Amino acid sequence: MGYTTMGFAAGVLLSVKGGVYCAPAWSFVIAAMLVSGTMSFAIVPAMAASESFLAVALLTLGINFRYALYGFSMLAKWKGIPVLQKWFLVHSLADEIYALDLACTIKDPLKNRLYCLFNHGFCVGYWVLGSVAGSIAGSALPIPSKGIEFAMVALFLVIFTDQMKGFFRHYG
Repeated sequence: MGYTTMGFAAGVLLSVKGGVYCAPAWSFVIAAMLVSGTMSFAIVPAMAASESFLAVALLTLGINFRYALYGFSMLAKWKGIPVLQKWFLVHSLADEIYALDLACTIKDPLKNRLYCLFNHGFCVGYWVLGSVAGSIAGSALPIPSKGIEFAMVALFLVIFTDQMKGFFRHYG
């Protein structure tokens, strides 16, 4: 459900600072195609500045390159999965989804495939829903957007802090 909250922030940011017509539609396309929180926040200034397609493509490649590596590392685990399902699994990989897929200990290939498909489907659905809802809210309401760009950094700080607390409990 955290995807909904972060997606909402990304949608508000796009509608308030993106400088695009019909922000909810753009929010849907960006959320569904990029499936990347970092990129959904980073693309807003690029859209507002009317950056070239090449510049946005290079930005996307640089930010999302790790997802390609995640996909390669999962191919053995996803062996035997039909091509379209495998494409969806690879396309929808994000840091949190990857961690959940790796932590899955289901040995039965069919149950593992269903787990991964539902995991990815729910996460992508929550992200798209939050992004579009935030974009609608940002378009319709006078939502202050100052500092909203910090939402992604704040999420990483919370995750990092939690990891460090666990590390020190275990090793401290």
